[in-house]
Amino acid sequence: MGCSQSIIEKAQSYVMDKKYTLDDMPEILQKLATANKSGAAKHALDMLVDVASDEMAAQQVARSAVVVPRLVGWCESKDPDQRRAAILCCALLSQHDCCAAEIGTKEFLRTMTHVCRTKDARDKALIRDGARYFSTASSNATVRARILEDQVDEMVWLMLVKSKEPAVMKLGIIAYSKIADEPEAAAKLAAKDTEDIVRFLFARITKSDDVEVEKWCLLAVARLALATEFSNKMAAMDKIPIIIAKAQDNIASRKLPAALCIANLANNPQLRVKLVRYKAYQLFVDMARVPSARRDMAEYQRVAALGLRNLASSFDLRALAAKVGALEAVTKMLRSRNVETARYAAKAASELSLHEENGRKMVLGGALKPLLEMAKSGDATCETEAVTALGNLALSQDNQTQFIKEGGMAAIEVMTLSRNPRVQHMAKKLLTRMRMSKLRAAARMAGMMATRQKELERTDRGERSGSEAGSDED
Repeated sequence: MGCSQSIIEKAQSYVMDKKYTLDDMPEILQKLATANKSGAAKHALDMLVDVASDEMAAQQVARSAVVVPRLVGWCESKDPDQRRAAILCCALLSQHDCCAAEIGTKEFLRTMTHVCRTKDARDKALIRDGARYFSTASSNATVRARILEDQVDEMVWLMLVKSKEPAVMKLGIIAYSKIADEPEAAAKLAAKDTEDIVRFLFARITKSDDVEVEKWCLLAVARLALATEFSNKMAAMDKIPIIIAKAQDNIASRKLPAALCIANLANNPQLRVKLVRYKAYQLFVDMARVPSARRDMAEYQRVAALGLRNLASSFDLRALAAKVGALEAVTKMLRSRNVETARYAAKAASELSLHEENGRKMVLGGALKPLLEMAKSGDATCETEAVTALGNLALSQDNQTQFIKEGGMAAIEVMTLSRNPRVQHMAKKLLTRMRMSKLRAAARMAGMMATRQKELERTDRGERSGSEAGSDED
């Protein structure tokens, strides 16, 4: 458990029996480009299989104008061994964006759909290779868009995810989970027999002995949960307690996707109170405290920040955040070296600070400094979130005073020069607010001084009149 991933990968490299390496790529490319007979093509494909998982090899294949068209053509070869080897190479190369879109054309997706639809029992291995292709190619945004556009996702669900062959089903679930990786895609998938999707995935989550199947089903549910229709159906079918129980597990591969599912469910305003009753706030606060040194736990804080941000989007739940330690957790995550974690933490800070007491506590807890640094980072998305959070934190007079003390005015001046129009607009708006605040403070001070001066004058006049009256009596 304590081994780093690099050591594990190095150990695996000693065991794997690979005849060819990146040094052989010129020879491999030449053989692929010139192979005219089935035997020569199979030999070249076997050579490519050894190196296709390496991104540098994929880049060299992508630069070749000949290799990809030949690979795609061989995927329809009448020689079953050559066909399988070509599909395997396409699957391995499609792990990398440089090759995925070029291989995964609409015509090729139709070819792979035909491969996966075959009903010949002798072609089980071929179907498995087709499923492997979809499990890797679906990581690419362009390929995902083509899959949804041509409704290939229906084949993935019916022929792969629901396959009776365990290996094909696992690869199909991986592909389906990756296809649902964006909110728009999740909405399209969830609209197709939502109840059947919920029932099938949760049956695998609760009954499967395969940890990988369970993990990818949880990831599929987490991504589909961004669709309001799907999240409402989950709640109606009473599946949220199952996800809550999985999120309490100590195994990272189970806890992380389940927690992501809860974070995405919190995007649905109708479910936030229910999730808080299941102690979702405490779950995310505890995850935020986990050290992120281990790779399998590096995503804990990012998910925690996302979850806290979504829960805090409801006004009634912001006051509760301070009672469960959410403010301290968010302030800590603002200092994270992980850009995405810090960005989500800035979003959470922006929402939480709309409750005035929360804003004051976060400023006193040191939230301003990391936000000011983030606002000057040069990352367009981080700048936007940081400036929004700073604007919300600087709503109260006390926080404005602290903002000025910590050098906020100089930071705003820098932000007004940002190339990001939104950041520039918000920075100018914040600068105007701070200047108006200084003017109001100066006016109040002038008023107080004028009042004090009048009091002193009245006191002085009273003393003079008293002394004059005393001299008259004498």
